[in-house]
Amino acid sequence: MTQTNRLSKLVKATSRFPKAIRSTLWSKAFGRVVPMVGTANIRYLDVNANQVKVRIENQRNMQNHIKGVHAAAMALLAETATGFLTGLHIPDDRILLIKSLHVDYLKVAKGGLTATASLSAEQQRFILDNPKGELLIPVTVLDDAGQEPIQCQMIWAWLPKQKKEQ
Repeated sequence: MTQTNRLSKLVKATSRFPKAIRSTLWSKAFGRVVPMVGTANIRYLDVNANQVKVRIENQRNMQNHIKGVHAAAMALLAETATGFLTGLHIPDDRILLIKSLHVDYLKVAKGGLTATASLSAEQQRFILDNPKGELLIPVTVLDDAGQEPIQCQMIWAWLPKQKKEQ
């Protein structure tokens, strides 16, 4: 991560902690910023400058009426992976917002799900070089059988934070 911001500093500061502790710290920290993420009990499996991998279990509070993972929970998982990854590269003087979330539901997800978002070096440079912009952030969501219950397109945008008037 060439750009340092609060999120990337947290990831770097906790990188030597045991994996379970890192995951819990990242979950708690991100859950404080985005409360719904904390409520969903999303676990961070891997976080680095190029990729974020997160997981959600098929637990009662995330289920739909047929005991599969709820559609909104599946979208939240993909949004969390792409947002966390993009957030690692957004300087602190900018604000990050999701611009478009498109999800195609392909099958019922009976087990847990893992979402993996990735950013190329070119995409990372684009974020740093443009104070305002948007990007389609690639994400794959797989169930425990290695199948894709959903396919997603997540477009994230960023813009300069408003200066406070004095």
